[in-house]
Amino acid sequence: MKHLIVGSGVVGTATGVWLNANCENATFCDIKPEILKRLKNKGFNVTSDLKEKKVDIYWICTAEWNTEEAIKKIVEFNKNPTIIIRSTMPPGSTAKISKKYKIKHIAHMPEFLKQKTAIADIFDKDRVIIGTTDEKTKQNLKEIYHSETVKIIFTDSTTSELIKYASNCWLASQISYWNEIKTLCDKYKVNPQMVANAACLDRRISNYGTAMIGEPYGGFCFPKDMDALIKSFEENGLNPVFLKAVKKVNDQIKKQKTGE
Repeated sequence: MKHLIVGSGVVGTATGVWLNANCENATFCDIKPEILKRLKNKGFNVTSDLKEKKVDIYWICTAEWNTEEAIKKIVEFNKNPTIIIRSTMPPGSTAKISKKYKIKHIAHMPEFLKQKTAIADIFDKDRVIIGTTDEKTKQNLKEIYHSETVKIIFTDSTTSELIKYASNCWLASQISYWNEIKTLCDKYKVNPQMVANAACLDRRISNYGTAMIGEPYGGFCFPKDMDALIKSFEENGLNPVFLKAVKKVNDQIKKQKTGE
C-alpha cells in the first residue's frame, strides 16, 4: 500500500521509517523544507504536496492543533480517504472529525514514543492501540501490523484517545509522586534515591520517575497532556483532584528550580 505521512517530525518520521522497514511504501510530507531535505538525504521519498496520487492511507502526525486542518485539506480533493490519526487528541475528537467531514475510514492510533529514542521505540513497542469501528480500516491495519509480536488492542477512537492521555498523565504522576516523597526525605535528612530504589524492589512498583528525583516533568508532551486531561474532566463537570495535585507538585518543583 502507498502511505502519505502528513507531518514528518518525531512521530511522523518514526512512523514512516517503520512502515518502509516493513515493506510498505511511505512518502513523507511536511511544510518545512529542512525536514524534507533531511529525510531525502537519507534516501526516503518526500513531498510538500498533500495531493500525492493514489494514496491508500494518510497518517496524520501533526501537532493536535493542526490535525483537523490537515484532514480538511485532504477531504477537499479526496472524498473517500483512509485516515489514521497519530496525534494526541482530546477524547471524542476523532469521532467528531469523522462526522463533520463524513469520513468513513478513520482510526486513532496513539504513539507511545520518547523524543530522543523514537525510532528505537517504534521497533520495540509495548503494545499497539488501534481505535476504529470501521471494518475496512481495521483489516488494513491488521495486514500492516500482522508481523508484530506485541499485543494489539482494537477499540473505539474515544477509548484510544483516553488511553494515550491516561498513559502520559500516569507517568507524569509518578514523577510528581517521587518529588513529593523527596520533600519529606529532605526534612529528615534521608537520601530520597535510596528510599525510591528500595521501594521499587517491590515488583508492583514501577521505577519510572526515580531517576529524576528533584526535577519537574517537562518536555513537549507531559505538560500539555496533563492540562488537556484536566480540562476534559472539568468540561464534563468533574473535579480531577488527583491530577490537579500532580500538576501543583510539578509547578512547585519548577518554581524551586527557577527561583521564582
